[in-house]
Parts: sequence; C-alpha cells; structure tokens
Amino acid sequence: MRAAELKGPFVATLQATLADLRRLRDILLQEQTALRGNDPDILEQVVQAKNDCLEELQHSVQAREQMLAQLDLPGGLVGAEQFISAHFSPAEMLADWESLVTVSREVGDLNVHNGKLARAGERNTREALSILTGRPQAAGTYSRKGGQGQALSGYSLGKC
Repeated sequence: MRAAELKGPFVATLQATLADLRRLRDILLQEQTALRGNDPDILEQVVQAKNDCLEELQHSVQAREQMLAQLDLPGGLVGAEQFISAHFSPAEMLADWESLVTVSREVGDLNVHNGKLARAGERNTREALSILTGRPQAAGTYSRKGGQGQALSGYSLGKC
C-alpha cells in the first residue's frame, strides 16, 4: 500500500489514540481519588475502566504500528514522526501530534504518581497488620525488583 493511501487511516488511528489517552488520563485521575480515599469498591470499578481503556488504546497503537511497518518505517514515535514529516504539512498534523505527545506524558506522570500512592497504601496496610497481629512487618507480596516476598495471607487476625 502506498503512503498516500495510508494518510487517512493513519490520522484516524492517531485521533483514536488521542481520544483513548484523554479518557485514560481522566480514569487515572479517578484512580488517584480512589487511592487517596481508600475506597476499594470505587477503586475496583476504576481499575476495570482503566483495563478496558488500555485494551482500546492497544488496538489503535497496533494499527498505526502495522501501517508504519508496511511502509518500512520504524515503530513508535520515531516512525510516526518520519511519516508525518514526509506526508503531511505542519498545519495538518501539528496540533494533534503535539496533543498526543503532551497527553502521553501526562498519562505517564499520573501513572507513576498513582503507583506511589498504591505502594504507600500497601505499606500502611502492612504496618497496621503488624500492629494488629503483634508480628514484625513482613516484606510485601512483590519487592521493587519483582521478587516475591512474604504474602499477607500468612497473617491471622483472630481465632475461633
């Protein structure tokens, strides 16, 4: 397929990605509120919405990657920027592309922040369990390097 024939589909995938990223940004803000409020029911709903959004985002990104591969361009931002600079005038794509890059960074920053909030919540829960059970604090389910530590299931809060 020629590059000219892929301009329309490329723009469509870019706009779909941008819409999904904006939705993901909103979901991550909801997740942040749920993490701060310690509301597991809302958090569960938000996590499901996030997973659904990520699946949709994956489809548009994969479609764009396939187009770039058909044109023998590298994947990711590098290939997309090469395609845009070769086949679009700056006025045609500049605003959407800059928005996509900006929102991508915002989503990344929010995700990092939410991860920190989740780890802090986990740490607080472990501290509370250690106080309630009278046992020293155990390592989390997963260490920072991904290794397994002791699971919380070893704690008993009471016996009959």
